[in-house]
Amino acid sequence: MEKSPADEVRTFSLAFEGSREECPFGPDSAVFKAANGKIFAILSEHDDGVHVSLKLTPEEVMEAMSLPFVRTAPYLAKNHWVMPVIAHPGELEMTLAWIRRSHELVTARPARKRQ
Repeated sequence: MEKSPADEVRTFSLAFEGSREECPFGPDSAVFKAANGKIFAILSEHDDGVHVSLKLTPEEVMEAMSLPFVRTAPYLAKNHWVMPVIAHPGELEMTLAWIRRSHELVTARPARKRQ
């Protein structure tokens, strides 16, 4: 049986050492956090496809936004987050590569200590 795009994203995101899935926004949105506690992907399913919000560099955001299946991520765009909407296999492959990049970006520096 073939995995759905959402299942592919979930499996890929949980494969990073120490990553975990949480549902702070309810059962319809999965938040993936790196071992340092920082969010690197948010997954939700909609009628138009699987939405994945993720972090990129400002330059990567500009490149990604030139593609028709990529939107700004609601509430997170000012922090260089985009939201690919996966409706086709090629979009899934690009999104998985971006998830890897998002994970790299959020784990590049240690988490800030809260006061």
